[in-house]
Amino acid sequence: MAFGLLGRTLGHSFSKTIHAALGLTDYTYYEKEPDEVADFFQDESIQGLNVTIPYKVEALRACHQVSEIAKRIGCVNTMVRRNGRWFGSNTDYAGFQYMLRRVNIDVSGKRILILGDGATSKTVHTALSDNGAAQIVHLSRHQSPTYEEIGDYYESTDLIINTTPVGMYPHCPDSLVEIDKFKNLSGVCDVVYNPLRTGLLLQAKKQGLIYTNGLPMLVAQAAYAEELFLHKTFTDTMIDQVLTKLEQQLENIVLIGMPGAGKTTIGKMVAEKLGRTFVDSDDCITDQVGSIADYIQIKGEGAFRKVEGEVIADLGKQTGLVIATGGGVVTVPANHDRLAQNGKIFYIQRALEELDTEGRVLSQGGLERLKALEAQRAPLYEALADYRIENQDLDKAVGAVLSHCL
Repeated sequence: MAFGLLGRTLGHSFSKTIHAALGLTDYTYYEKEPDEVADFFQDESIQGLNVTIPYKVEALRACHQVSEIAKRIGCVNTMVRRNGRWFGSNTDYAGFQYMLRRVNIDVSGKRILILGDGATSKTVHTALSDNGAAQIVHLSRHQSPTYEEIGDYYESTDLIINTTPVGMYPHCPDSLVEIDKFKNLSGVCDVVYNPLRTGLLLQAKKQGLIYTNGLPMLVAQAAYAEELFLHKTFTDTMIDQVLTKLEQQLENIVLIGMPGAGKTTIGKMVAEKLGRTFVDSDDCITDQVGSIADYIQIKGEGAFRKVEGEVIADLGKQTGLVIATGGGVVTVPANHDRLAQNGKIFYIQRALEELDTEGRVLSQGGLERLKALEAQRAPLYEALADYRIENQDLDKAVGAVLSHCL
């Protein structure tokens, strides 16, 4: 029996990994153009499908029988053959409800602003309505209320939910709205799951709001699809376990801190322990420009920071890496979101007297120079970091990083 995911562009998908973790190892990606979809649905070797952008409405039309929830929503994201005929349902509905449960968001009585008016927004709207939301407003590019009218909702919105692909890989940290203008906001949800934190969610994190990406919804809907495919049952606890493991695998481990603090040494040891790829951003820069010290002396620090920013932008979009960064990476504000979009960030601290300054042109000048650099950078490290790690004992520092990643 063949099972898989139908969509137009699936290079960003995590579905194979998720279904393998749930127990379905024989799972295929089916990338089809619109004029191929009708014939594809006739392929009787396909026994079950998940359906993603832009074919959820076409899937509904192809089904011979449809669940009540899919009828209400008006689109199908899961199809399974029953006696040779397609049965369609919408497991995104239950997946979205799981996503809310996982971060303890109660929508009852809440005033909610949905970004987008596509198929996913219809699923979200139905789930919110069924759970007692007091007001649900969709912002659209096509009809009123549009994004130009967003100011009408700055006072009256409790929760924002993005159902558009804006901010999806590789376009993070793009965002449709600036959430600091909302006066009563308590939470933000984004159905996008790659990157782990879109520009919208990075804003929410900085403001200390409850937030969630779409990965919980993706994993849960896959589990509920497998219930239809294989007649299995998944509890929230079982879904939690798969989701937690996946999050750990996907999130980058990012090390920041003063030059010579031990980021590279710790990073290599952490990567070896976890079986991950280690990347030193300075090595990537050296591959491009040669000696960093020579490049800075000839071109200046500004030119170096530009090259560094391009390297960080590329590394930050990837997943599952251990990344050691240069000491001054935090001095460029754009690098903060580039690192945080997929990264768990560790500030590696070490006494200034113990920092290795050999070959580091920006650290030259003795202890006074290091004190000046630390005074400038320490607040930036603190603001960006999720955890602070003291590197007085190497093994203990490595263990401390690992303790937050397992």
